[in-house]
Amino acid sequence: MEIKLTNQMKCAIGEQLACVNLIAHGWPTVNVNSTIDNFKGIDLLCQHKIDSNEIIGIQVKTTFRGENASITIGMNCMQASNLEYLKKSITGPWVFVHVKELVPLKANFYILTAKQMIDLVYGLHHWYLYAWERRPCTESLKKAPAGISIAHIKGKQDVSRFSETHFNNPMHGIDTLDRWDNIWMKE
Repeated sequence: MEIKLTNQMKCAIGEQLACVNLIAHGWPTVNVNSTIDNFKGIDLLCQHKIDSNEIIGIQVKTTFRGENASITIGMNCMQASNLEYLKKSITGPWVFVHVKELVPLKANFYILTAKQMIDLVYGLHHWYLYAWERRPCTESLKKAPAGISIAHIKGKQDVSRFSETHFNNPMHGIDTLDRWDNIWMKE
């Protein structure tokens, strides 16, 4: 029997899985989207310890597709290539949930600090807009949805098929799989 899920249901699965993992680490967590539909900038609020005042907002992105499929990140390519915009917009960690199988449920979790996310998004989109192709960057390309893939999170280096340029991925050699400690990493 094939299970049909809406995009909203897929997102809810990822958010709930991330929430459960955070709670299992002893970090009380609440899903903000259960109160305010599609809250801007964060999905979860997480408290460092039960008796702590330290609370952080976490963004969760979920994919059911392969490692090379793009995961949209809530901004366009022009915004994603603007370092100042990213520093204002990405203020906390991001959890990427890669659901590999639904029944039985199998998922991988990639946890990026805000700095790792900024470096990856900026590097990838700046290269994509200004170095990947030989033709000039168009307005429609700048307005296209920005995205990254699990392969990029895992450090994949990209090479242009149009020029001699390549994307020097800042995540190359960095393991974020199940790195839940990245939630509280100070940079």
